[in-house]
Amino acid sequence: MKKTIKIEGMQCNHCKMTVEKALSAMEGVTNVEVSLENKTATIESTKEIDENQIKQLIEEAGFEVK
Repeated sequence: MKKTIKIEGMQCNHCKMTVEKALSAMEGVTNVEVSLENKTATIESTKEIDENQIKQLIEEAGFEVK
């Protein structure tokens, strides 16, 4: 399964790495690609992931889901 999320507030590679690390830790996630340019995170997983859980992890990392 593949899901793309819009994220606001990322401005540097450190921000990108923070989001990637948080999302990669989720159960079932096989790949995470974060784009500073597009302000998105694309998550690939082996199972359906709750969007509220994704939003919570991103907000806990200090960013905003759009």
